[in-house]
Amino acid sequence: MCFADSSVSVEIEEGDLVFDQYKCNDCNSQFRGIGKKVKCPTCESGNVKKV
Repeated sequence: MCFADSSVSVEIEEGDLVFDQYKCNDCNSQFRGIGKKVKCPTCESGNVKKV
């Protein structure tokens, strides 16, 4: 079972997150993403390249 501590408050400002531009090598869709294992939102492929 998993429990979460609701007493912790996290505030994220709009400028704190940096999005990178990616292109999917399977469907040629371009999108913005963040993180280490970025997937294409159109075809859900992990075969993406940072533009």
